[in-house]
Amino acid sequence: MRRGMQTAIAILMIISAMSLVFVGCGGGEGDGAPTGVIKIKFSQPHPALPGYFGSLASEGSIYYWEEAIEAVTEGRVDIELYTSETLNKQELAYDAVNSGIADIAWCITSYSPEWTPLSLVMYLPLDMESCEMNYQVYSYLYEDYFREEYAARDLLWITALGREQYIMFSPYKRVDTIEDFKGITIMTSGKSMEQLISKLGGLSITLAWQDCYEALEKGTLDCSALDITLPIVFRWFETGDPGYIIDCGGVGNAIPHYVAQTDLLTKLRPEDVYAVLKLTDVWLGVRASQWSDAGNILYWDEVPKVGMEFIQWPESEKEKIRELKREVYDWWIGWMEDDYGIDRATSEAALEAVMDGMANYEPGRKTPGNPAAYPEQWMHDRLAEFGWSCDEWDEWVGPDGHWGMDYVYKDDWEPWYEKWWDEQNMEHPWYENWKAQHGK
Repeated sequence: MRRGMQTAIAILMIISAMSLVFVGCGGGEGDGAPTGVIKIKFSQPHPALPGYFGSLASEGSIYYWEEAIEAVTEGRVDIELYTSETLNKQELAYDAVNSGIADIAWCITSYSPEWTPLSLVMYLPLDMESCEMNYQVYSYLYEDYFREEYAARDLLWITALGREQYIMFSPYKRVDTIEDFKGITIMTSGKSMEQLISKLGGLSITLAWQDCYEALEKGTLDCSALDITLPIVFRWFETGDPGYIIDCGGVGNAIPHYVAQTDLLTKLRPEDVYAVLKLTDVWLGVRASQWSDAGNILYWDEVPKVGMEFIQWPESEKEKIRELKREVYDWWIGWMEDDYGIDRATSEAALEAVMDGMANYEPGRKTPGNPAAYPEQWMHDRLAEFGWSCDEWDEWVGPDGHWGMDYVYKDDWEPWYEKWWDEQNMEHPWYENWKAQHGK
């Protein structure tokens, strides 16, 4: 009898232990906080490449972002990185998030305009002067103009990677005046850019930027249009001799978004949700945008070094394109109404708010650079001429780093996730413990 009771107790203990394992894997009830390790699948269309200036791929922001989240959540969140469209095709990024194939994805609105159409205001040919300006304008306007259309799709916007206005790269053809656009084939990334190229007399080929190298090499494209990063980092300059970089005043704009399902707010513990949201914004939004601007300083210096010729249009020619841009803005307002049922007043207000945001742009606090991404001292010296520094990098990363958890972009502005965190009425345990350990 005694042995039978012991056996029964042992069986009950095994069953109890197994139930705890299942609760840990799937999220328990009790206090309502999920337990165990939760995987977050992150998708981006492009590969994680070694840095142009010689750094390893592992020195890229995406890997530090992954490490930051796993460190601050103390291993409760496991980031799985999927690059090079291995999880989903770029044009299906919103669908991948919506269906749960991806938990967070890099989304290009112009490839899937039906998902968040008002956001297409950022894909108009705007005179964005920097990547950070692009990031800031959208972030500031998100709650008033774009949040509702994300929520209607059960989507959660986390942050954006700012890009600057599109310059042009042409392997063989010079484009010195507005008349030189006539008959050339050029990559476009959405209907707004197609409208402008059509007005310029060019022929549009809608093509994702990661497919441009082959198209330029084969002659399918005469020109591509993106910021200076692509002709240098993705080595488009190899497709032409000499190859021309053409600043004609900007023929397009883009802003990739990092998007999740709204259930991200409940599938993790609140403090882990906050860590994912904040660190994604700090690393893949603010820092990636700011250091795109910093890196572009060095990339512009590379133009003559790799044998390309730089063509700077005079203001008189740029103004001719600006006149056509304004016509595209008017067309866009009608397009929003005709195809997506967005009333003209709403579209006009969003466009005016973007223009005001650009006019009132002031950079936020600078984040530190990764010295390993720029391995030569002359690079640090060149960036320092423009106020960029790698001095505080060790305070951010590694076992004694805070990973950007205490970073504040601007004192007079608070992103939406900070307001959400305030509503939780909690202190972040990791960060409070880190401050106590380091005497902060």
